[in-house]
Amino acid sequence: MSIFLQIADFMRELVATFGYPGIFFAMVIEGILTPIPSPVFLPFAGLLARDGVMILPLVILIGTAGATLGSLGAYSIGLWLGRPFLLKRGKLLGIGEDQLDVADRWFQRYGIWAIFLGNAMTGIRSIISFPAGLTRMPLKAFIPFTFLGALVWTTVLVTLGYFLGEAVFALAESIESFDYLILGGLGIGLLSFFIYRRWKKRKSSRASLDP
Repeated sequence: MSIFLQIADFMRELVATFGYPGIFFAMVIEGILTPIPSPVFLPFAGLLARDGVMILPLVILIGTAGATLGSLGAYSIGLWLGRPFLLKRGKLLGIGEDQLDVADRWFQRYGIWAIFLGNAMTGIRSIISFPAGLTRMPLKAFIPFTFLGALVWTTVLVTLGYFLGEAVFALAESIESFDYLILGGLGIGLLSFFIYRRWKKRKSSRASLDP
């Protein structure tokens, strides 16, 4: 059995045994140790919610909170230990120099939006918080953008497990497929938000015109 599958089985067992605290703890670890595969244990939590063992909104909220705290841990490592530590000891956290360079480019290009988008995608989400700490990004921006991005990520994966059941685990082996799913969910969410704002604005305008 591959190391990836061993980790996946361990994380699923953690969630199955400890329930909500297991989800929270798993997401905290995943926010700091980059190899931890949330695409294979968050859908499992959604499956448990479908079976009535857990409550779906609570799973999403706790998972998001855990992801945010874990990302804050990665931010703190970048802030207090700095780039020399990450370059020398980053492999202990599952992050190499090449990955750090990718995260740096993302952060330099998109700024605070890199935190939101990065936390909603595979590949970049587990490393984007380190350069945020390195550049001393204000926490008043880092925390809410991290939370919102993690909310998108957690919601998509948990609901996939809820509606697709065990079939989603086969999909979890293809990380690129999850990228498209997350981006699709993000696009739908943003589109719905703008449609709602436009509808609300029109409603307010009509109300102001009524005698």
